[in-house]
Amino acid sequence: MKTKLLATALGTLFSGLTWAAPPHLPAVDPAGGNATLWSITFYDDTSNTHTQWATQNICMLQGPTMGTHSQGLWYSTTYNRWIGRYTEEGNQVHMIGDFWTGAGKDAMTWSKVTGKMEGYGHWQEWVEDGAYGNWFARGNTKLVKLGECDWKPPVNATWADLEKMALEESLRAPKRIRKDGSLAYPNDRDMLPLQ
Repeated sequence: MKTKLLATALGTLFSGLTWAAPPHLPAVDPAGGNATLWSITFYDDTSNTHTQWATQNICMLQGPTMGTHSQGLWYSTTYNRWIGRYTEEGNQVHMIGDFWTGAGKDAMTWSKVTGKMEGYGHWQEWVEDGAYGNWFARGNTKLVKLGECDWKPPVNATWADLEKMALEESLRAPKRIRKDGSLAYPNDRDMLPLQ
């Protein structure tokens, strides 16, 4: 009886505690890092062979930590004004972003592979049309860490300053065109290669 009473008391005592895991290292961009360059490749889910469409490069900038979540910004170095935010907890990374000055949207969810500098997951891309939206693509994705980005954020920059600077850096990337001359979207299979 005493054992059951002790177990019940301990269970009640510890039931309100949350056991948090420390951040999963290595992070997509270590705190105080110099912006980490990753490649992201899209594979078409509507194809039985998961045909590879496009690969872009993105820079990840570490931001503040909230509890067990790291958060940050990302921008593309190979696609003009493709920017967004990410959150990371453990080996899970969730990214949102936009292109075409906000009309185009992206959502990527992926897991880092322990012991390797790569990750795998899903990538969705659509355009807002004021109603239901228009899907461009739903697919799998592979990310590979390439090293550091050319641009290094200032050490003492505020979050608001980082947002402005990341946007400025994203505007340096080339505008991408499709084979028919129209604007390409980031995972477009008909995008012309960079010259």
